[in-house]
Amino acid sequence: MLIIVFRTLFLYLIVVVFMRIMGKRQIGQLQPFELVIAIMISELAALPMQNTGIPLLNGIIPILTLLFAQIALSFIGLKSTKARAVICGKPSILIQNGKVNEAS
Repeated sequence: MLIIVFRTLFLYLIVVVFMRIMGKRQIGQLQPFELVIAIMISELAALPMQNTGIPLLNGIIPILTLLFAQIALSFIGLKSTKARAVICGKPSILIQNGKVNEAS
């Protein structure tokens, strides 16, 4: 019982630290790829918490991999406008010059 509590607290701490490193904000402000990574990290952290037969390292290494992938995608999107358009999408103009743009 104490092992499960320790594993849960340890993985919680790891996930909170990694999410802070990635700079996560409110759910509504996340880009689609950031939301997918957040969901995947939560699923990867849940597996070692529930099953004590799975080593903690098997949960931490995929989380670290996603952390580095997210940081790399953010860096690429920051440096390249073409990559940003592919990763984040392009915004649509809904109102232009005070008129609703129905073509969008």
